[in-house]
Amino acid sequence: MSNLHKRAMEAVLSAAEQDIVTTLKERGIEDRMSEDGDETVLDVAILHAYRIFMRICEENGLPADADLFAEVAAELAEDVAQEADQD
Repeated sequence: MSNLHKRAMEAVLSAAEQDIVTTLKERGIEDRMSEDGDETVLDVAILHAYRIFMRICEENGLPADADLFAEVAAELAEDVAQEADQD
């Protein structure tokens, strides 16, 4: 991974951490390691992935929406699962 990618990833992770803390407070979740805490982390992670997906598509003139994101994410998840099965 290039230095640019590392810095970008660090920025995304930092923003996600702030969003996780805020969302936990908004939801009244005190135990981050609880099932509700886990769900919050997953919600923030997928929301950040969605936002990045939309921005990349917009910057490249590709029409995109939540349905396309879900479709592409499902295909990628299937491919990753198949690769893991082969290893």
